[in-house]
Amino acid sequence: MNFAEKKRMPLDESTVREMLRNQHIIRNKATKEINTYTAMQEKSQFEHGLLTYLREGAYGELGELVKEVGIKRDTIPFYNLVEFRKYKDNLVHDSDH
Repeated sequence: MNFAEKKRMPLDESTVREMLRNQHIIRNKATKEINTYTAMQEKSQFEHGLLTYLREGAYGELGELVKEVGIKRDTIPFYNLVEFRKYKDNLVHDSDH
């Protein structure tokens, strides 16, 4: 805040501090009130599950193609039940979902 141009800043330092303290509330309100694609991005488990199914079931030439395209275990963020429970236990506030 020391090097910011005051005339270009519509918010003062105390407002920014308050926003950072309550960022989980602001983030929750923004995703609910502003129409964005975040809901589609957050609910991509079907797509990732399908890619995991394809990766695990492919063998032979199809398996080589899947590897060549880059569908690997590291690149598919698919949560199984154990990982989902760990993720849910790490949430601090109800609005962090």
